[in-house]
Amino acid sequence: MTGEKVDFAAAANAAREDGDDKGKRERSLIDFPYVPLEAAVEVARAIYSRCAFGSCDQDELAAEMSQTISGAFRTKTAAARMFGLVEKDGRSAFRLSEIGKRLIAGETEQAAKVDAFLAVSLYQQIYEKFRGHNLPPPKALEREMETLGVPRKQTDRARQAFERSAQFAGFFDSGKDRLVRPRLDGSAMPKSESNTPPPSVSENAESNRSSSGGGGGDLPPELDPIIRGLIGRLPPAGSVWPKAKRKLWLQILENSFDLVYEDEPPSDLDVFK
Repeated sequence: MTGEKVDFAAAANAAREDGDDKGKRERSLIDFPYVPLEAAVEVARAIYSRCAFGSCDQDELAAEMSQTISGAFRTKTAAARMFGLVEKDGRSAFRLSEIGKRLIAGETEQAAKVDAFLAVSLYQQIYEKFRGHNLPPPKALEREMETLGVPRKQTDRARQAFERSAQFAGFFDSGKDRLVRPRLDGSAMPKSESNTPPPSVSENAESNRSSSGGGGGDLPPELDPIIRGLIGRLPPAGSVWPKAKRKLWLQILENSFDLVYEDEPPSDLDVFK
């Protein structure tokens, strides 16, 4: 199902050219990306590499991605927005969304991919409809997409981008014939696939203590999952931990603080400083 290879950039350009007669052109009734999730992740990582959590103008972003501001570039940035990884900032700039910020943090990367996949309306509806059942064969799945609002001429492209995205996000880990939300460890655990209730706070804390293998210890239950995950990655005391990796850990921790905590508002006395 996912073995087919498609030039998604060329496909997106072709989609815009389909039906030059505007009176006969089919209009999509549902949002879907022309490129798979991995291409959208490329955009998010480029923004972080260039501008971290700040605003990144599109010409800077294109340079970071070694691209020009072309149709292929716009297709990728549009997909990144559709997957919920980036947000527009003004007329020509982008910044990471909350999902995008979690994507670039190692401990929450996989959970962010899951959330990004389900952020696409088409994908979420297919997931819910076939949850617990096998997916239909490719042509039948394309007809299903058509009933959900994808123009008939674009169902093949939409299906292949869907399958690539599902593979990348881990939904095909149990087999390529069904969508199963991947299980995630620790605080990144998604909502349960079954009808069983979610674990209690005490159960989560016990799970984190037993699975961290590092310096996590007894962490307060209200601690943000990003911070909890980073602390859980601390190696045991006395083990070898190269200085370069320590600096990287501290840098990620500092960036996470900017994400999790609000800065103290300036006091009236600051005006006179």
